[in-house]
Amino acid sequence: MKRFFQNIILIFVAISFFSCKGIEFENKKIAKAEELSRAESMIFVAEEKNRYENKFGSALWNLKSGDGNLYFKDYIVSITKAFVEKLMVLKLTADDLNIVISSADNEKIVKASEEYYNLLSFGDKSYIGCNEGDVLNAFTDYHVARLVVDNLSKNASTELSISEAKVIRVQYIVFDDKETAEKTAVEVKNKGANFAYFAKTRSKETEIEMVIKRGDEASTRFPELFYMSDGQVSEVIQFKNKYYLFKCIEDYLVDETENRRLEVLRSMKNSEFSEKFKKYEETYKIRSNSNYWREIDLQEGYDCTIDKFEDIYYKYFPKAIK
Repeated sequence: MKRFFQNIILIFVAISFFSCKGIEFENKKIAKAEELSRAESMIFVAEEKNRYENKFGSALWNLKSGDGNLYFKDYIVSITKAFVEKLMVLKLTADDLNIVISSADNEKIVKASEEYYNLLSFGDKSYIGCNEGDVLNAFTDYHVARLVVDNLSKNASTELSISEAKVIRVQYIVFDDKETAEKTAVEVKNKGANFAYFAKTRSKETEIEMVIKRGDEASTRFPELFYMSDGQVSEVIQFKNKYYLFKCIEDYLVDETENRRLEVLRSMKNSEFSEKFKKYEETYKIRSNSNYWREIDLQEGYDCTIDKFEDIYYKYFPKAIK
C-alpha cells in the first residue's frame, strides 16, 4: 500500500511555490517555511489516488482503514498531509545544506514537467487544478529533495560485491533422522540419480525447492550453500533436530542477485539518511493548517487517471542506486 510514499523515503518531494497562509510553527527558529499551494499538493494526491483506483476500483474509497476509524479515502488524504509536512522540512534542509540544482538538471526538469503536463487530460487538470507552473515547481522540488537525501546518505556504500548479494536456487530434502539422511545422500550422488524424485518421495516437507538470498534466514542457517556449484549435492547438514540434503540448481540467479544488491544498498542508504535527517525534523516541526485538506475528496475526479509522475521523473533522472 503506500508505494508512492515508500519510494519517496529516498527522494522526499518538496514543493517550492508556496503561499504563507495557514502554517503553524512549533519551533520559533522557522521563519522561511511557507505553506504549499493546493494545486501542488493535489498533484501528489491525484497520483496516489489513481495508483489505488486504477488497481482496485473506486469502491475502495468506501472501505474503512485498518484501524476502522477512517474511511480509506480520508486515511490517504491524512497520510498525504503528513507527507507534505515532511516535504516542507526537506525544503528547509536543502537551504541549510546550500543545495542548488545545476543548469543541466534544470533543463531536464523543464522537459520532464512539460512531458507530464502534456499527458494531463481535461479531467486531470480539472481535479488537480494545476497549471504548467505548478507542475514545473513540483518536479523542481522533487529533485531538490532527492539531492537532500543523496547528500545526507553520501557515506553509504555504493558498492556491493556479487557474493554479498548472491541469490541461488536449490532443491532440498528434510529428514527426521541422520541414518536415513546419510543413506539417501549416497543414493542421490549416484550417477543419473534424480534428486527431485528422492525429495518428493522421502522429504518430510512438501516443498522441495527454494530461492535463497544472501542475508536472509535460510542463508544464515545454511551458509555453506553459497559455495556450491550447479549440480553439486551437499553433505548431510543438521539444523536443530532435522537433517538436510541440498542440491544446487543455480548457483547465481542474475536478475534476482541484482535486485537483492539494490535492496541492500537502498536499506543502507535509507538507514544513513534517516539517522542524519532526525536533527532537521527536530529543528523544523511543521504542521499544515490549510483549509484545502478538509475539502479534498478522493471520490471526486472520476475522470482523473494520471499516475505517471515517478515514471517521467526517473526517465530523466535514473535512480541513484542502479
